[in-house]
Amino acid sequence: MSHHPIHEILRTTAEQNGGALLFRDFMDLCLHHPQHGYYNAQKARIGRSGDFVTAPELTSLFGELITLQLVEIWGRMGAPSRFDVVEMGAGVGRMAADILRTARLFTGFKEAIRYAIVDSSPDFRQRQHETLAQAGIETDSVRWGASLLELTVEAPIDGVILGNEFLDALPVHGAAVTDQGLREIVVTWDAHKGAWREQLEHPSAALAGYCEQHNITAETLQPGWRFEAHVAADGWMRQAANTLGQGALLFIDYGEAAREMRCAGRAGGTLMGHYRHKRVDDPLKYPGEMDITAHVDFSAMARAAEAGGAVRTGFTTQSWFLMGLGILERLEQMQRMVPDAAQLGAIKQAASRLLMPGAMGDFKALLLTKGIAPSNEPLAGFRLNNRLNAL
Repeated sequence: MSHHPIHEILRTTAEQNGGALLFRDFMDLCLHHPQHGYYNAQKARIGRSGDFVTAPELTSLFGELITLQLVEIWGRMGAPSRFDVVEMGAGVGRMAADILRTARLFTGFKEAIRYAIVDSSPDFRQRQHETLAQAGIETDSVRWGASLLELTVEAPIDGVILGNEFLDALPVHGAAVTDQGLREIVVTWDAHKGAWREQLEHPSAALAGYCEQHNITAETLQPGWRFEAHVAADGWMRQAANTLGQGALLFIDYGEAAREMRCAGRAGGTLMGHYRHKRVDDPLKYPGEMDITAHVDFSAMARAAEAGGAVRTGFTTQSWFLMGLGILERLEQMQRMVPDAAQLGAIKQAASRLLMPGAMGDFKALLLTKGIAPSNEPLAGFRLNNRLNAL
């Protein structure tokens, strides 16, 4: 039995709620509790010594190619003299550093870009400052905020709101289909076993409302199936689209369109933990000590952003997205420019992880725009295989 401080907080909160917690509240406390939540504790979570690795930690190629997409969006907006880039949950700041470094290569764009990071974790914010400083970037030129609203007090965002593996960490409601209909997963403390266990209750108003909004009924699913309701991400996407004056929302994450989310192949749902680079199928197992995530329902995300006035523009896999932005040409170029065989090998290995199905190549990229005139030319990241109709 672990003595992680989050245990007492979870148990006290459960007792105050009659002995049970919605899974959504359990996940929220485990990840986002201000002192003891997984994302707020002072420890290595990302990278080789942590629990998982994200694309920017693998190679600077990722941030460089994202910059090309940002430059193109800036151009479609008429190359304004101010272009906001707001990165959600920036981890250790690797992508921010790569984007700001690459932006220097584009006259006009480098003067226009105004970078901001939304992160509520003081520990991550500290690491972001260090990463940017090490990359020779003036941290005074970057704004930080604990929420999107905090950054938009003075003016709406004109530019891009960007998130890489951000949506998957927002708390979800767990749902199960039974012979009696739809039920919500709640968790209780089992003192005999010294462990958290789940039970099924009638759906909360939030879960019921989400299912109604997205046409999810017990009749469309089969008894025994489970799924997650992205209530927090849904509300967040709507708010983000509302916050945008002109520009785009660009999100890269693992997940699927709705029809792939709730089907026989996903009958067990998609909740899982990441603990020391191992996948943990029981999300209740190491509270506060592991990351808990669920695959993103991109159809729901697109619909929510549309409610905030955005227009769905692109949807494809990370692999096609990066190929559209020229990753293969960039690797060919590096082959000629990098004399060190070991260094070149490491770059190629990282790139193949970004592109390969079964690694990160299956991640999805979703783009919604607002106030940008439609064009016959798709944006580069979506030119090779735009699968908007799959949403």
